[in-house]
Amino acid sequence: MWQGVSVIAKPTAELLTLEQIKARVRIDAPDDDNLLPALVLGAIARIDGPSGVGYAMLPQTWRKSMDCFPCRIILPGAPIKGIKSISYIDADGFSQTLPATDYHADLDSEPVRVEPAYSKSWPSTRGVIGAVKVDYELGTEVADVPPDLVDVVCLIVAHRFKNRDAVIEGTVSDLPFGVEYILQEYRRAHVAA
Repeated sequence: MWQGVSVIAKPTAELLTLEQIKARVRIDAPDDDNLLPALVLGAIARIDGPSGVGYAMLPQTWRKSMDCFPCRIILPGAPIKGIKSISYIDADGFSQTLPATDYHADLDSEPVRVEPAYSKSWPSTRGVIGAVKVDYELGTEVADVPPDLVDVVCLIVAHRFKNRDAVIEGTVSDLPFGVEYILQEYRRAHVAA
């Protein structure tokens, strides 16, 4: 997990319907219909967001909190769609929102970099913890989620469905082969400041 980064608006879209997950994981009995959505959410949590691999599968909003403005703000995560707001506590202790014309975000780079617009500079902030907050939008629409990430969700769901006990005597039940291999492609390295 990245320091100072949190999810402030979680995804509301459903990656897979109950029928889709049952077909993909090959579960026919209706007895477990209540369990499967929770397993899907758990699988997504292992992948999605700053506590996962740093890739946002579905639309969501993250916040980067800093004590002051650095020369350049580095926003972790991918794919970043845009900056919602940059707010700060000014030198007098009042909350302010920076006009979008006062900064430039390079949304084509990864990680995304934000710096003052040409001939502008960052405003002075009060010396308090979390004085600067950048809210930004990430993620893709359900139809655009990479198919191999959907496969990983299904592999994790199938694995957790089959291995519901905390310990299975006489076996080691790690994640299915291929999960880590696929996730390596989407893993975003830790980004300082």
